[in-house]
Amino acid sequence: MKDIIIFIFAFLLMSCEDEPPIFTISQDKKLIDTGIYDSDSVNISNQEDVINELEDILEVGTMSTIIRDELILESVSCTDILVSSTCWEDVKTSKNCKWDQIFTRYENGWTGADATYSVPLPDGRVLWMFGDTFIGTVNEDRTRNQTKMINNTFVLTGENEFITLFGGTRANPKALIVPNETDDWYWPFDATIYNGELHMLLAHMQRVGEGMWGFAYKQVDLAIFSLPDLTLKSLTMKISSPEISYGSTLMEDTDYTYIYGITTFGYNKYAHVARAPGGDLRAVWEFYNGSEWVSEPSMYRIHDGVSDQFSVFKKNDKYYLLTHQIIFGKEIQLFESDFPMGPWHSKKIVYCTPETDGDIFTYNAFVHPELSTNDELIISYNINSFDFWSLFDNADLYRPKFIKVENWQ
Repeated sequence: MKDIIIFIFAFLLMSCEDEPPIFTISQDKKLIDTGIYDSDSVNISNQEDVINELEDILEVGTMSTIIRDELILESVSCTDILVSSTCWEDVKTSKNCKWDQIFTRYENGWTGADATYSVPLPDGRVLWMFGDTFIGTVNEDRTRNQTKMINNTFVLTGENEFITLFGGTRANPKALIVPNETDDWYWPFDATIYNGELHMLLAHMQRVGEGMWGFAYKQVDLAIFSLPDLTLKSLTMKISSPEISYGSTLMEDTDYTYIYGITTFGYNKYAHVARAPGGDLRAVWEFYNGSEWVSEPSMYRIHDGVSDQFSVFKKNDKYYLLTHQIIFGKEIQLFESDFPMGPWHSKKIVYCTPETDGDIFTYNAFVHPELSTNDELIISYNINSFDFWSLFDNADLYRPKFIKVENWQ
């Protein structure tokens, strides 16, 4: 099943002897499925109508005809639940009820995914970009035996709305963004807004052999979308670096947007950084080599022990790096620095995921600045299982979970 790619490692780094207490939250959200249909307003234009602002650059992929699965969120009413544990100190951490409820799905459509990138749009909505995604039906008993997995989807959230964008049909869903090569696929990286357009990096993956592990990272491609209609304007290769996969996270600063990537050696993963002037990811990138910015990718490591996807953000002239403990450990760790390329220090554990036990693992924590207010951080992480078939038995697995962290500075 080439569309079903699950990262499973037979290695867990366990931490924190004390388990955070189990808690429950009320589920008083009601969803109304308003149907699924083709929308001419968001379909990709004919190729001859697409304006490619970068001349003589080969388009490496396309966008499927968009299917919009629109749900109306009538109400999300619940209270964050404070949790405590000896695993973390000096922070106040709560389960974030609002976003947990929004991504607890019922009935039809998007039922779970990982990656959980988000970017605020100029119209006030939030665009979520997901990797491998379940599209189908969640039954009353929370099973989802009528579902299919596709490689990428978008979700738009706004006031009382949850809109899933994917390709194909409801009966045979397909990935929203697809490369030209038949056996290749895209997993989303991070995105930013520049000059009224959405700039999104994509991990271009390729089939290199048989079986679950017969795939490899190929290159980073750059997709440009017009807003607010999310029409694909161009999809081109940005960088072919077989060692470093750039795009794990983006961080917008005053003069540059910083593009963070990773390398993997054994069970460890290392962070690297590039930058582009302003927010234009089409511009020429520079790469940090430990002492200066250069024109070619550098193997200089700015931090070790990061997960495949992590966050870097800025607050009050300080830079912060948040990452999940590798590999699939419990700890969500926060570091700080005076510079966007590190060095990173003052490690602080802000949470230990209570779900991590037995076959269940958690990974790829993100900060969502557009959802965070005042001195609070809204953080998501993904929950999954080594027992793949259990994902069909329980729709509360293979999905994002959310926490709120206070007193973190």
